[in-house]
Amino acid sequence: MKEYLSLALLLTFPAICHSREPADFNRDVRPILADHCYACHGPDGNAREADLRLDRPQPAADRVAIVPGKPEASELVRRIFHSDPEERMPPAELHKPLTPAERETLRRWVLAGAKYDRHWSFELPQRPPLPEVMNRGWPRNAIDHFVLARLERENLSPSPEAERTTLIRRVALDLTGLPPSMGEVDSFLRDTKGTAYERLVERLISTTAYAERRAQDWLDLARYADTRGFADDGRREIWPYRDWVIRAIDRNQPFDQFTIEQLAGDMLPNASAEQRLATAFHRNAPQAKGQTYPVEEYRIKGVVDRVNTTGRVWLGLTISCAECHDHKFDPISQRDYYSLFAIFNNVEHSGAGFKQGGPHMDYQYVRPGQLEERARIETELIAARKSLPPPQLPSGGEQLLGKWDRPEVVADSETFNLSGDFTITAKIRTTQSVADIVSKYDWRDKQRSYLFGIGGEGEPNHRPGHLFAWVSARRDPFEGVTISGSQQVNDGREHQVALVFDAGKSVRLFVDGSEDASAVVVGQAPKSVAIAERRLAIGGGYRGALEAKNYRFAEGGLSDVRIYGRAMVDEEDRGELGKMISDLKAAIRRIEDQPVSLPAHVPVMREQAQPRKTFIHVRGNFLKHGEQVSPAAPALFAVARSEQPVNRLEFARWLVNGENPLVARVVVNRFWQSYFGYGLVRSVDDFGMQGAAPSHPDLLDWLACEFVASGWDMKRMHRLIVTSATYRQSTRITRELQQRDSQNVLLARMSRVRLPAEQIRDQALAVGGLLVKQMGGPSVFPVHPKKYWQQRALPGKWTESTGDALYRRTLYTYWRRMALHPSLELLNAPARETCVARRDISNVPTQALVLLNDPIFGRAATAMAERLIRDVDGDDEARLEYAFRLVLARAPQADEQAKFLAFVAHERQALSKNRRRPEKPNASPPTAVWSLVCSVLLNLDEAIVRP
Repeated sequence: MKEYLSLALLLTFPAICHSREPADFNRDVRPILADHCYACHGPDGNAREADLRLDRPQPAADRVAIVPGKPEASELVRRIFHSDPEERMPPAELHKPLTPAERETLRRWVLAGAKYDRHWSFELPQRPPLPEVMNRGWPRNAIDHFVLARLERENLSPSPEAERTTLIRRVALDLTGLPPSMGEVDSFLRDTKGTAYERLVERLISTTAYAERRAQDWLDLARYADTRGFADDGRREIWPYRDWVIRAIDRNQPFDQFTIEQLAGDMLPNASAEQRLATAFHRNAPQAKGQTYPVEEYRIKGVVDRVNTTGRVWLGLTISCAECHDHKFDPISQRDYYSLFAIFNNVEHSGAGFKQGGPHMDYQYVRPGQLEERARIETELIAARKSLPPPQLPSGGEQLLGKWDRPEVVADSETFNLSGDFTITAKIRTTQSVADIVSKYDWRDKQRSYLFGIGGEGEPNHRPGHLFAWVSARRDPFEGVTISGSQQVNDGREHQVALVFDAGKSVRLFVDGSEDASAVVVGQAPKSVAIAERRLAIGGGYRGALEAKNYRFAEGGLSDVRIYGRAMVDEEDRGELGKMISDLKAAIRRIEDQPVSLPAHVPVMREQAQPRKTFIHVRGNFLKHGEQVSPAAPALFAVARSEQPVNRLEFARWLVNGENPLVARVVVNRFWQSYFGYGLVRSVDDFGMQGAAPSHPDLLDWLACEFVASGWDMKRMHRLIVTSATYRQSTRITRELQQRDSQNVLLARMSRVRLPAEQIRDQALAVGGLLVKQMGGPSVFPVHPKKYWQQRALPGKWTESTGDALYRRTLYTYWRRMALHPSLELLNAPARETCVARRDISNVPTQALVLLNDPIFGRAATAMAERLIRDVDGDDEARLEYAFRLVLARAPQADEQAKFLAFVAHERQALSKNRRRPEKPNASPPTAVWSLVCSVLLNLDEAIVRP
């Protein structure tokens, strides 16, 4: 009766609420409808009740449930306020009752006109301006403006900056997964220059350890494991893919190319072995042995996994919900699902057994240290090249295009055939990014030799404002090599650029007389080039056809192009530096010629010549075909029919073309999560209707736009986050923050984050001096409980590694899906049977038992104790301080020192009375005592939590 009276009052006196703020659909209304109504009145037609949809506006003729501006005439308002439980919505049996506040929000929304807005994540992000803040001295970069503006609106202030010992330990663990050494801590504390922290960050990001730490997060997404899953969980050789991820991150491969190579590297023109290896991303999925199962069923499982994983990793959507029916909450139909399915349905994979079920490639493992040796020599080579004096550039007048110089060509009826080495030079001057020449003009079935351009956006490695060039073989413009410069040249200044082509070997780019050693090269240099008799452009841009110019450019026929018969810079003939360069090149060749060992047969992807037909699976049953569908992006993205991706390569390029509203947001949100424990959108793999709203929507959009504008530069985004004032805050929580923002949504402090399982183990090995920092190679087998696999009724035997392999980074530990190393499993590492965007975190007693009793932690504590005794002579206070600084990067406080010294005295006395047995039977008494101290230190909450 009370509810009925309340409804009557609300409907009779609607003017009462006019003074209140109107309900915002995305912020206030959609979450209520999604949580309480969409299951029965949402996108899924099969589950829809009363033929009523509440996820979009009703047609004018059907406006009965919602009459805009008239809550008293709206059936929705009547039913949610109804006093009769049989009439009230949502139905009681759903156990989803609306609160009074939620009912009132819906009523105010109807009263204000029932305006629908598109879901925020489906709108293309626009770069917002930096908000004004009162405390102008606090922000260090753009991130801080958004965070501080929100805090000031809430009448809150950011926390003070953390102490320097905390900062270095925090950023070292976050960027590299390893604690800072005492030498690194001391060096940082001595450096009082204002840029000390930024230089520390730069050094950490340049390390291989950084790439290994970032790779760990990606391998969770890629469901990487050393076994194929299912009942027998047999071994497979896929560790070369893990190493590919590390190498790609280490060289800062742009995320767009990182994406394209993993989803469709095999389909790139003249795909290299590395690009084919990258496609193991979608062969990581569990794979049945295939001898006793329906073969097609297990092939379909593989395709389903590719679709679902792609949806979570790049789109942040629960696409898997649409496998059997239209999505109940998001605008993803079952047709959309199987249109994506069609894109991934053409991989050569039969489902009949692991080794026979799909394409593989042979991969040769490089010796330990060989990669490091080559990297060192290449660094010296780059330095030597930079030391060369600028070469004498060829003269060519003021025009962009010069004349032929010693043309080495043979005339054909329409084509010049050029072989051997040559150099093309041009002068360019531009102040704005120019559209991609190659992708905007249809060169297919036309002969073409080479093309310079600036700022292309149609191809993955054509970054805005950067010079790019193509050298192509006869007839097919996509058979050849692309080179993309590493520096922006659209700065209004004139640049002398040269493209040096070494037939069949390489293409090199020179800018203003110096080689761009960081230029990205994709594809293989053809042995000869067919030069069509047509007009070529340098620094040009087009929309549509060649004649539709949209920017100043210069063009000319072949008779106007300057081609030199030899390379512009013959570096090996230039004095002592030239000889050094020659010697360094020879050293690299010797490394490449050295024998390798341990070949691996790696599962990769390869497209079928004849595409499979794809049908909707009725209710998800692959045996029951519905309507046939063609490859396409989900309808919610409104991709024009002529631009629909029809295969994996086109789909991958569509994902990272900068016009997808989700991809950049989803990726930078995961970056944020890796440092703050949560993303700006806390549901990191659900940006749909049921997902969380962003805590700082403008910041999320700014980061997404910055990511794309940077050329998808991953290191830049990580650097930006960790150099912000927001990241540098103290983790100390005040009483006010505890009461107002206990979950740190507003970012008024830094979050404490429990270290992942791998980092807890790696930290123990590092402080004990045991950690072996060798990169890559086959997975290793550290100490493991005896007969652990047999106890789980799994075939195989764990053969413990020997020597240095025992103490490699945990990233390289053998990862068995059905029986993960027990220490890792108890510390919440995932089995990786499916894609994992955020690991579960628990705090249970068995985790403490792992850190106290696992043999590897015992060995680390003993090694650390031996280190204390070796490095510090006889003084308990000094040894304790040394131990604290090794583990926590700081000295103990007075009360901590007192407790630990009392513990040392107690254990020393107990050992002397034979009441304690040392970890090692032959360990000295001091080692035994200090091993216990080190074990306690490694178990401290502060030790296993990133400060």
